[in-house]
Amino acid sequence: MKLLLMSLSILAASGCGGSSNDSQDTAVTEQTFTLKITANSVAAGLEVLWMDNKAKLTVDKAIELSATAETFLQPTLLAIPKSISCDTQLSNATTLNYSLAIQCVSSQATFEQTSPYSYPVTIRYGEQNIQLKDSVLSVPPFTMTEPEITALGGPQICEIDDSSALNFKVACRPYTVVYEKRKLYLVFSEQEKQLLFDNPDKERLIESEYLWFDEQVWFITEGASTQYKLHSASFDNGQLGNYKVHDINASSLAISGGKLFALTSFTDGVYSWQSGKWKAVSNLINDGVLKSEFIANNQDLYLALEDNNEVSSKSYIQIINAQIRGRTVLSKQISTFSHTPFFEYDDITFGLGFGTDEQLLINVMDVIPSARDDAVFSLNNVRNATIWQNANNQFLFTNQDSGIEQFKFTREQVETSTAFDLTALRQTTPDWIGGDLDTLLAGDFVETASIKYAVLKYLRKADIEQSELQLQTRLNTTQPIRVYNETWRTIASYARSNTKKITPIVSEHGYLLVYVGDASSNQSIGQLWALSADKEYLIKDDVSWEGYLMKDFHFEAVSEKHLVVYSEIANKIITITLD
Repeated sequence: MKLLLMSLSILAASGCGGSSNDSQDTAVTEQTFTLKITANSVAAGLEVLWMDNKAKLTVDKAIELSATAETFLQPTLLAIPKSISCDTQLSNATTLNYSLAIQCVSSQATFEQTSPYSYPVTIRYGEQNIQLKDSVLSVPPFTMTEPEITALGGPQICEIDDSSALNFKVACRPYTVVYEKRKLYLVFSEQEKQLLFDNPDKERLIESEYLWFDEQVWFITEGASTQYKLHSASFDNGQLGNYKVHDINASSLAISGGKLFALTSFTDGVYSWQSGKWKAVSNLINDGVLKSEFIANNQDLYLALEDNNEVSSKSYIQIINAQIRGRTVLSKQISTFSHTPFFEYDDITFGLGFGTDEQLLINVMDVIPSARDDAVFSLNNVRNATIWQNANNQFLFTNQDSGIEQFKFTREQVETSTAFDLTALRQTTPDWIGGDLDTLLAGDFVETASIKYAVLKYLRKADIEQSELQLQTRLNTTQPIRVYNETWRTIASYARSNTKKITPIVSEHGYLLVYVGDASSNQSIGQLWALSADKEYLIKDDVSWEGYLMKDFHFEAVSEKHLVVYSEIANKIITITLD
């Protein structure tokens, strides 16, 4: 709609008195004028310029201005958006006192997310579904229609402020779920948390099981009887809404292809959440024994299974894009699971395991079962290994007596892909290699009669490669960057079986919890940092080296918006809002 600014009708003040001599000029003196401005809600936020005054319009109260001049000058509306048309009416009670009424109408409804670092929000407005994130959106207006938030996009509480007509502001507060002092809280920031439930039975929370799905947060507790309970909770305008304890004994949760899956114990089973109910989706484990929880490669899930009647027969159940596939049997040369997922390298799927002589076996899975026994690459003296991915491929890195190697082979006389130039990584001559799918880490082990820890000397994510010196510079230290030699999440993931882990240092969504400072004695004091490829956050000053070695601290939750670190000794959480 074309912007139309109505002309202001100004009542001119006529002069009073004067000389009887028409040729004599009348003396003009300065006078004090007042202007009272009222505006409707659409006009709120616009600016008015009058004389030497500039004011921003509000809907809740009138603006009163004054100015001294010889004559009254008409006010002007500034920077009116093209989507707004305004009608202005100027009137006066006296020759010095004026009033300006501003009525604006909008040809567009605007939506703006006012909170930084929040998740995308889906809003139902009339017949439209609006996806709101960062930028302001304008849509055709609907009269007598109130917008409604239909999807939160992540764990957050959101409200729509419609006090300014057709200019809707959406304010959100992201949160994460944490367990402190035997109670479960929603944590919004370091200073703000909200009790979710007080856990009267004092059940232990399984730390790795915070999930956001179907506009609810899901978590698992374990009671004294070792029976698991699966909980879900939704929220209504910042308050606990629908809270439920589900009737399946779930020990693990995971998402694949937009569906939520649960693994149950004390009768093993796989369930999916469908139309508000849990439904059993697989009987593939009826004749086997599960040897793992869900093992994830991005959103592909795997379950290690050992045959009841033939222990040497090992297989994986695959859940790919929410579809459960049949059991995929490994080579009989594999005697121990590696507790790693299948990975895809140069469009070939591989599985990992260990042979009877502790050699690492790399099994080609894209062959018929009868040929799979012999479709194996064997690597000896592998100290540790990890799977890492870039935007196009996944790679297996091993740490052997000969140093760091990338698994490669020749196919049709052509060597398979190289991840990157390994020179800088090899020059660190590390004792260990680890990380997660997106982050590659390497460093040394330090072990004495009383302590054991690791030192970080290399980090890579995508094309970002950082040496020990570069990492130290980021943390403003010349001291070694010390890390735990294993994480609590790693320990939890091996609770079901004796499967052999090959990745000793595991990052949490790209983050490590590191100690920076003096470590010459148990009484030494340093700093606790959360470190990733591109971010570093100081978690706590004055951390004792002894406390760190005792694994006092761990990541309680790592989400897109929060880092939550838990102190076992203090029984306290520390929350960092990510930027």
